[in-house]
Parts: sequence; structure tokens; C-alpha cells
Amino acid sequence: MGFRFGENSKKRLATCHQDIQKVLNLAITRSKVDFGISEGERSIERQQELYAIGRTVDVHKSTVTNVDGIKKKGKHNYSPSLAVDIYIWHDNPSTRKQIDYDEAHLSYVAGVIDSCAAELNIDITWGGNWDNDGIIKFDQGLNDMPHFQI
Repeated sequence: MGFRFGENSKKRLATCHQDIQKVLNLAITRSKVDFGISEGERSIERQQELYAIGRTVDVHKSTVTNVDGIKKKGKHNYSPSLAVDIYIWHDNPSTRKQIDYDEAHLSYVAGVIDSCAAELNIDITWGGNWDNDGIIKFDQGLNDMPHFQI
């Protein structure tokens, strides 16, 4: 399809380890589903905000992360970041709102990313299949479908 990242996604991806950059820059050109980068490197303050969700704020929401950034450092908290989060993009805002974090679309893009990583001989782990056993989402405690890490 020949998609390419927008300026904001490029800036976020630039905060990531070069191996993540290589994989995602290849994947965006091969994917039939357009996607963007929502987060690369994350400050401790941002990590604390996400850690609070489901604990002290937005109690109606489930926990977003088990990493507080202080007692336990996450892959996003390194410089360069060892993790990246994506979202699904569509030109139509109404459609985009429906599919931005849709599991089917994220799973498709995860397959493209996995294929590109294998081609580049880079090990990457997807938050929808942490143990890489091919069982997506059902055999793990925390599902983080937009998340990829090295």
C-alpha cells in the first residue's frame, strides 16, 4: 500500500531504539492497514499517570500498566526506548475512532511487524502474545495489544 508515518509518529519513533525504528519503518510500507506511533520513550511523570489509571484515577477503567517507572522501570522508560505503542489510523475521523485500538486491526499489524522483524533478524515481543506461543490474548494476565518491545 505504501503508507508512511506522519510527523508526530516520526518524532515518537525517533525516541526508540534503532532496531524498533528499522522494524516499524519497514512494516509501515508493507501493511495494508495504516498505523501510527502513540508512544516511544516515556517520562517518569507519564509512566506515573498511566500507572494511576485503574488504581487512584479512572477507577472505572482497568489497570493500564503494572510498571510505575520508579520502583519498576518499564521498556518505555529507557533512552532510547525499548518499546513502542501503535494505533490504527484512518483518514475518516469517525472510522478512526472505531478502529484505533481495535484488536482485529492491531492483530493484523502485529503480524506484519512480526514478519518484518523476522526478515531483519530482530527479536520483538508483542503485548498481545507475550510468550510468543501463538495463543493471542487468552493465556496472559495483561493484554497490551498496541505494545511492542525488544
